[in-house]
Amino acid sequence: MAQSAHKSLRNGDMLYGYGKYSDAETEYRKAESAKSSVKSAYNLGNTLMNQERYDEAAKKYDEAASKATTDTEKANIYHNQGNALYKKQQYQESVNAYKQALKYNPDDAATKENMAIARRELKKQQQLQQKDKQNQKNKDQNKDQKKDQQDKEKDQNNKDQQDKNDQENKDQQQQNEQDQENDKDKQPSDKKMSKQDAQKLLEIMDNEEKKVQQKMRRVDGKSKKLKKDW
Repeated sequence: MAQSAHKSLRNGDMLYGYGKYSDAETEYRKAESAKSSVKSAYNLGNTLMNQERYDEAAKKYDEAASKATTDTEKANIYHNQGNALYKKQQYQESVNAYKQALKYNPDDAATKENMAIARRELKKQQQLQQKDKQNQKNKDQNKDQKKDQQDKEKDQNNKDQQDKNDQENKDQQQQNEQDQENDKDKQPSDKKMSKQDAQKLLEIMDNEEKKVQQKMRRVDGKSKKLKKDW
């Protein structure tokens, strides 16, 4: 088993050197199956990195780190893991991995440089996220303000319509009352005749009656001559 794993590791290294990363991956996985080791996990992580499979590579470096026994191994593993996370644009995690690498090799200039780059990108990322967050906040506020304005306009329109309806009802009621008053004025009066007026009316009627009777008597009192017919 150990001999088979060693052979697969050598084959993987050779293929890796030729840039045949997919074939190298196959050999390293054979080595992993035969006898998993820090070298097989680390080299497999490197082949995945070169195939731009950064998420798989970062996980494989975690496996390698758990098997590492020396500071040099751990420093190299975390350095490469930082690179994989950087490629995924996980800048905070990338900085953390570089910090781990510097913990085991504080004087590594390449790791320090990479960490500085990752920190710069992290700052830009945070600023962009903050800007996006502020833009979204402004967008939400504008949306809320627009809705509030629409609600106010709707309420005002409803109030104006209600006031208009109330005024129309009031005007109609006043018109109805005026019509009723006018109809009342047109009705015949039931005013009672005074006693004096009644007496005068009776006297007038009596006088008229007397005149009529006198006329009748004058007509009846005339003698009518007969014409003699000889």
